[in-house]
Amino acid sequence: MSETVTESYIGSGIVYVNGRDVGNASGVKIDIEQESKAQPNYRGGGGNAAEITKVKSVKLSMTLNDFSNANLALALRGKVEVLTSASVTDEAITAVLDGLADTTKMIDTTVAPVVTHDTGTPTYDVDVDYVVSAGGIRALSTGSITAGQALKVTYTSKAGNALQALVESGEEVKVVIDGVNDATGKANVLKFYRWKPSPTSGLDLIGDDFGSFDIEGGVLADSSIVATGKSKFFVRSAA
Repeated sequence: MSETVTESYIGSGIVYVNGRDVGNASGVKIDIEQESKAQPNYRGGGGNAAEITKVKSVKLSMTLNDFSNANLALALRGKVEVLTSASVTDEAITAVLDGLADTTKMIDTTVAPVVTHDTGTPTYDVDVDYVVSAGGIRALSTGSITAGQALKVTYTSKAGNALQALVESGEEVKVVIDGVNDATGKANVLKFYRWKPSPTSGLDLIGDDFGSFDIEGGVLADSSIVATGKSKFFVRSAA
């Protein structure tokens, strides 16, 4: 008598893109689109005499909860540049009263900037004539800076990284999901050999809840896999 094997499934795991841990991923999904062709049965009785079904496309989508520039680069076909801390001297800006005059680089607010009239004098006082943020200088209408005043700011730029969005044509990456079935504790590993993510259709940047964003892309055939019975698209190994 054969034994019925039941394995319930609650999936979790770590998603790696080209070996990089993308952080918390609240959802990963595979969609397979099929195309069918049928030859009608003309001999009476209706129905089909023959039918063939082909895979039209394979899609992999994921919901990411970590807003790193490396993750956003996947969603926005971007390139990430490393930003080093540097001293910026006498950058020219134009005052916007109670508004932001943005600087070329992010300001390291732990190092006090120096803001002067474009002639070099006077030097204005922080929190009296202006306030400073990472984005730039906000002149206060209650201070001595006038609207449209040409200013010079000397500051230390903040180290980090910058995402240049929509500058890449679309990178192909390998995706590995190092997973576990939480219902059984058994390990499973999925490998997608060639994934080409498309730009995301939307990105919520301000809200009152934890953010997430979706990325979808095509899983392409790996022509280097020629062995009979081996998938060119992806493989799932399970304990």
